[in-house]
Amino acid sequence: MQDKVKHVLRTYGRTALAFHASLFVTTLSGSYAAIRYGLDIQTYLKKVPFIDLSKMDPDAGSLMLAYVSTLATGPARGALTIGVSPLLARWLARRHRAFAPVTKKPPISKS
Repeated sequence: MQDKVKHVLRTYGRTALAFHASLFVTTLSGSYAAIRYGLDIQTYLKKVPFIDLSKMDPDAGSLMLAYVSTLATGPARGALTIGVSPLLARWLARRHRAFAPVTKKPPISKS
């Protein structure tokens, strides 16, 4: 999965990077808001197999819990980036010339 994300980031560049970063920020801020307004995120994090809550401070702040829950959604965000980036890049290329892929022209021969 990680190799596919790297391939998509190399192929679609800033479009894929901006999309993935916006997913990360949206997930982090949504998790933080949910925790601050009373959602017991630790109940949900116990169901995630690769997160060990025993190593976490029980008095950890809301931001730390939001960050851990954001990390737990990493595979889903990666899959979404892989699936949506090509579509988004094509749509942006049609709508805005600045996002059109750069094509290398062959050198002009002087004969």
